[in-house]
Amino acid sequence: MKRILVLLFVCCFLSCSDDDNGFDIELNGTWTLTNVSCFCGFPDPPGFENTQVTFVDVTNEVIVLNEESEVYFRENGVYSYTGSENTIVLEDGRAYNFEINEDVLLLVFVDEPNIADDEISYTFIKNADL
Repeated sequence: MKRILVLLFVCCFLSCSDDDNGFDIELNGTWTLTNVSCFCGFPDPPGFENTQVTFVDVTNEVIVLNEESEVYFRENGVYSYTGSENTIVLEDGRAYNFEINEDVLLLVFVDEPNIADDEISYTFIKNADL
């Protein structure tokens, strides 16, 4: 009887653990940048659509691809991330709050409160699964 109770306790504990990053599932997939809102200047017209990010929930990585020389979000590369609920933190410590509304992803940089002009937000649209 003790073994059964211990087994039930272990199963319950494992199924309720916080190791499941459920927030990743919403981010999973490829997103194309459509707009950047900040106190900064851009060429006319800006090539936002040349920036894509792909979130891979299995490995907790985001792949950034910029097809042009302009970099609006991050340099090309693969970045690991952690986070919870509606915040992701990239490997360099930069944190972003995110909100997903249907196929639109809004990433808002968690700014330094003592710096006046570092507010920046990125709007992405989810690419259709092919």
